[in-house]
Amino acid sequence: MSINGLLNQQITIASKTGYNAYGRETVSTTVTVQARFQKQTKQKLLPNGSVIMIEAICYVPSDTTVVVDDKISFSDVDYKVFGIYSAVDGSGDTNHLKLELVKWKAT
Repeated sequence: MSINGLLNQQITIASKTGYNAYGRETVSTTVTVQARFQKQTKQKLLPNGSVIMIEAICYVPSDTTVVVDDKISFSDVDYKVFGIYSAVDGSGDTNHLKLELVKWKAT
């Protein structure tokens, strides 16, 4: 079953390109993508024992180009991609991607 009918919101994605002379993250130009965005907070335990707060979950089409550390903007709030998970259907095809997002911290 396709979730494309539920992707009724828009997000912008900007790929992280590196750091500037001041140590701040730099990003590329943005791309607008249909998505399903849900504010949701949950704690995630990392292998080193620290805990990180996931601030939102975002669902995007499977053909979306996105990687960890990319910048996602929705409703004038910026997030960073922390985790990417493929939703695989019964045929073994990727139906959509689930993104776990943390708040983007301006450094």
